[in-house]
Amino acid sequence: MAVVSSMFKEDPVFKALPESIGSLVVAIQRGTIALPDFQRNFVWEPKRTVELLKSVISRYPAGTLLTWEQKDGLNFGYRLFSGVSDTGRRPARLVLDGQQRLTSMYQALTGVGDHRFFIRVWPFIDRATMELRPLDEVDLDDAIFAHDSRRRSRYNPNDQEWQIKNATFPVSEYDRLRPWFKKLARSVEPDRDAADDLEELLNQFRDKYLQPLESYAFPVVDLPTGTPLVAVCNIFETLNRSGKELTPFDLLTAKFYPQDVYLRDLWDEALVRYPLLKEFKVEAYSVLQAMSLRARKSAQRSDVLNKLTAAEVSEHWEEAIAGMSDVLDFLKRQCGAVSSEWLPYGMILVPMAAVFAEITHLRSQAKAEAMEKLGRFYWCSVFTENYDQGANSQAGADYRALRAWLFSDGDERVPEAVAEFSLSDADLLLARYNRKAIFRGVMTLLVREGAKDFSTAQAISNLPPMALDTVRVFPKEAVLASEFEDLELRDPELILNRILVDKGMKKSIGDRLVKEYIEGQDAGTQRKLIEAVESHFIEAGEGSGLANQSYELFLRERLTQVADLIEGVTGCSIVYEGM
Repeated sequence: MAVVSSMFKEDPVFKALPESIGSLVVAIQRGTIALPDFQRNFVWEPKRTVELLKSVISRYPAGTLLTWEQKDGLNFGYRLFSGVSDTGRRPARLVLDGQQRLTSMYQALTGVGDHRFFIRVWPFIDRATMELRPLDEVDLDDAIFAHDSRRRSRYNPNDQEWQIKNATFPVSEYDRLRPWFKKLARSVEPDRDAADDLEELLNQFRDKYLQPLESYAFPVVDLPTGTPLVAVCNIFETLNRSGKELTPFDLLTAKFYPQDVYLRDLWDEALVRYPLLKEFKVEAYSVLQAMSLRARKSAQRSDVLNKLTAAEVSEHWEEAIAGMSDVLDFLKRQCGAVSSEWLPYGMILVPMAAVFAEITHLRSQAKAEAMEKLGRFYWCSVFTENYDQGANSQAGADYRALRAWLFSDGDERVPEAVAEFSLSDADLLLARYNRKAIFRGVMTLLVREGAKDFSTAQAISNLPPMALDTVRVFPKEAVLASEFEDLELRDPELILNRILVDKGMKKSIGDRLVKEYIEGQDAGTQRKLIEAVESHFIEAGEGSGLANQSYELFLRERLTQVADLIEGVTGCSIVYEGM
């Protein structure tokens, strides 16, 4: 017993104290907190940062940080956080666990990095009563979003006039909002007293909901300087084993179980009856959102979790499930979206599934017209990137507009993506491979139009989806070595420089020009390959950009053909800026 008692009297090998985000950001900026050399690079996608911001504003636990104290003379490799300038100081601590969270908060709160993060004001305010909404009624999915500053888009959230018009401010300005709130209030309320009241309410919003951006405290476990390297490595590896995420579907499964609605059993049965759900990796929560649209015309997380009832699940489950499967079949067979990897947006399935059951009940001619409209809606949404931000609100608005558009005699309420379609030849020409929606949209549009596989000369739509990949028509080296006056076109990652091939063919082509690969084959194979190339809407004849190895001419030729295809499926015109 004496041994046991003495063991419990031993001091722990660490100390744990809370530290505010504000103090941690300052320490990162000054270089007094850094990263060990063995840490991986910052890899979080913007949506992960948005999720963290939501947790901080909600004051939810966001995990513990682990740091390691450093002596001045300790020779241990380190590097500063991404986006931090070198101050010449040696760090006092290294972060062993929490790099992604700290980098995310640092970049969001200082405005550095490729993405900036924004908060919409109105989701937090009930404008009918001019009161702050309780946090559990605020849809943070729509209130907070990220914007890639490198991309061309239809709007620029960095523009101050746009920010005032849309009541949206950068997260990095969270501590300098008083003048901005005054300007916003004056722009919304012409009456001076009403403007003053709104300004005061906005300041209350800041104090109530933005204050955690400065004061939120992470529990920080700090290992002392003398901690052995073996112990550091073991602790680091242990903390980096992630667990299973608790989803809204899990919560509702538990909520409805006492009411004899067994969501888990319903979902397992649906996966068997409708194999496309599994093939496209559809999340069960998406079906709940489709049911919420049908029952309450809302796909907001708060409405799904708090308002959707067991009775509504029982009433709408079958039509929502069947609608989801039918939409997937429609997109796969008629829109070229052959798998989840090539579906531009997962969220767009939700409003389409919610209306699909009613389409199936229409007479043949009306059904054909509704399907044509639904296709236009899909393609317009893809090429305007309408689901990049505020997807839950977009789904609700689209569902309401789709019902009016598809099932009424007139077109008085056309979905936003169709009514406000906006795509220029410049944006299409300069769209890069990382523009996921447009990239997948173009590739699947080519599949829809019968693009052929290089190896078999069959339609790509007949290939196993997992076998598909893309290859550059003009390899990186050839593009960078070209002498274009327009430097924006000297980019090997443009979408128009990509074609779909099977993975084996990608390996065969390698880093060569597609033209060089074709010329290396026998005459009969060359003819088949040229036919396959042309099926991807690429001019390959004499005088073409491909034949003359002119990247710029190739891009402009393909731009014309792809633009014509997009106009055909959207029923809308592309704006020509003379690119």
